[in-house]
Amino acid sequence: MIKLTDLLKEEETYTAINKDSGAVSVFKSKDARDSAVKAGTHDKKDDNDSKGDDSKKDTPKVNIFNKDKEEPKGDEPKSEPSKPRAGNPQVNKVVRKKAQSLGVTPQKLGKEEYEKRMSQAAVEALTDANFHSESRALIAVLEDNPELAKNPSDDPNKPDMFSDEYDEWKKGTAWGSSFGDSSDGTDDIAHSATGESSWDGQESIDAIAFDLKMNGSHKLAAKIQSIFDEKNESTTSIADMIPESVQINEGTRSQVGVIGRNGKIISAYVHYDGYPSNMKPGLKHHMKSDKDVLKLIKMGGARGIFDDKDIEYYKNGQPMKGDSKDIESYIKDADRSGGAEFVYLYNMKDKKWYYADTYKDSKLKKLF
Repeated sequence: MIKLTDLLKEEETYTAINKDSGAVSVFKSKDARDSAVKAGTHDKKDDNDSKGDDSKKDTPKVNIFNKDKEEPKGDEPKSEPSKPRAGNPQVNKVVRKKAQSLGVTPQKLGKEEYEKRMSQAAVEALTDANFHSESRALIAVLEDNPELAKNPSDDPNKPDMFSDEYDEWKKGTAWGSSFGDSSDGTDDIAHSATGESSWDGQESIDAIAFDLKMNGSHKLAAKIQSIFDEKNESTTSIADMIPESVQINEGTRSQVGVIGRNGKIISAYVHYDGYPSNMKPGLKHHMKSDKDVLKLIKMGGARGIFDDKDIEYYKNGQPMKGDSKDIESYIKDADRSGGAEFVYLYNMKDKKWYYADTYKDSKLKKLF
């Protein structure tokens, strides 16, 4: 005969998270688990496990007669996922190592600055992986403003990009959020995540969330991971946009734009095949005047510009700005903030195309 007390008895297990892989390790005794935590190789699994009575077991008590779902506490963010994901251990490891090598840690920066930079890295990772709707959704969660999840390109009152009103309008959109900006190390962390995950948006931000959890920022990590709690119908990844028969390991990214008659630069992101041997015939075929380039910018960039196929516009990318008087800064920004390996600019004065390799050039060179 099974006794009721046997049904309610807890199994004594002790778990901790491996700091390198993110995997949950099970220990036979509390002393073994605590020794691993003390050695710095593991972190206690639960927020509450490091507080209060050390005799608490990791397995929560369950009342089998109470089937009502526990209501969330009032001070907990509604966006937190009920079961935080562990992520991909290999991507977690690469991102954590990158953040530590760059000094993006709460120990060196303080908790507030560390959390700000990791939030920026998460937004950049989603943008780099072309998860634009999720990027805006994350900004909306971080800013606690649902309106920021809207696509600014769809605003019927959007001013002309060259007008004085544009910058003021931009402040009220996701494009104007400080979480979309870059700080030292944020782009490198983001690109290490997207590169290792092959531009998988969810694995990328799970890895950033993992580093946050390992440094005690559990609530922020939960906010970031909540973006993928429910799959949004508008979610579009690179894998969704290419046929299964085509395998692309990496895109050569570029910024394509114009130099206005006043010397101002505005450009849009183009993801694939941005090397000159592809872009030269592609631009000759599709970009015959400044009007063609401005259409690309207004449409939010493109997957690629090829001479043998139509342009597939993104319709939600954020334009990048610069000034020809300080072309070196624009080229550097195109690499750091614009995610580009090459820039291609149509000069409206002489109606010629110029380009630069962002890794080695500080000036523009004539393309054709």
